[in-house]
Amino acid sequence: MKKSLIFIALAAFILAGCTTKRQYFKPAEEQIAPQKLATASLPDDIHYATRSGATLDNGGLVTRAGLAQGVKLDKNTMFLGDFDGKYLVSNLNGDFKITQNGDTLWEHKFPCAIVAATLEDNYLAAVDSSNKIHLIDLASDTTIIEYASGTPYGMDARTAAPVFLSSIIVYPTLDGKVMIVDKNQGRILRDAVVSSESFFNNVVFLDVKGDKLFAATLSKLIMISPDKTEYYDGDIKDITLVGDRVYILLKDGNIEITDLNLKSLRKKEFKYAIFSNIIPKGDKLYIFEKTGYAIVTDLDLNNETIIKLDDEIDSKTFAGQNALYYGNKIIKID
Repeated sequence: MKKSLIFIALAAFILAGCTTKRQYFKPAEEQIAPQKLATASLPDDIHYATRSGATLDNGGLVTRAGLAQGVKLDKNTMFLGDFDGKYLVSNLNGDFKITQNGDTLWEHKFPCAIVAATLEDNYLAAVDSSNKIHLIDLASDTTIIEYASGTPYGMDARTAAPVFLSSIIVYPTLDGKVMIVDKNQGRILRDAVVSSESFFNNVVFLDVKGDKLFAATLSKLIMISPDKTEYYDGDIKDITLVGDRVYILLKDGNIEITDLNLKSLRKKEFKYAIFSNIIPKGDKLYIFEKTGYAIVTDLDLNNETIIKLDDEIDSKTFAGQNALYYGNKIIKID
């Protein structure tokens, strides 16, 4: 009898778990504004999306400025950045090119795919999928640095790109660190651990504001300055810097504003929201929610306007300067 009661209780617990439904962001009808955001169509679906741009199935290219005219890439090519009209592109086989106006300026076969890269003058800073950093002098076609960090286990596609700071280069790694490299001396000065998670621990955000360096993985944000280091812990979806504020989109539907020392200024919940992307524009933030909404708010997260989109954001996305791109759609912002 006792065993029967235990079995019944266990069965009830399992059935209750099976019937639990995921709750989604669902603003009340009166909260939804009547206006719509302007939309348009891409020539084809997004095949690859990075932080820098997107490659379409037909080889078209979308940069932060918009759809590039007259550009055709292989659909299996990842676009890694636009540097004064010079495009950095890579594929999974390790083929890497720098092109301009359809001409190949430099190409190289790496042992594995380049997943992030930055070009400044004649220097190429790159990170490959094995978590090796590269510094190459293109003028002499010389490798200055090639250094392997720890083994990565899983990677978020939004890998941050290296940042040049005069004679210093900051590299993001795929195992949760940043490496500081002296470009002129060709040596690693130091590294800093952002987070130490086992999986999906690549640095997805890297930026500099004044004398402060910001780097983030999906679980931690770090600020490094000459006199101190500050940390922010959370399940991070996306981050953007606007003026002297840091905007952190969290996976639980909260958005937190901090100052540049990561001190919390304001936190606001959009219950059950699954954030997709954020685009700052003037004195507004355009925050896109995956179930099909755009939240338009001021920089203090007050007086938000919720706009219903035509459909859910359920495919690869890329946030440009003036639009969100997903699937074969464009959502334009003012």
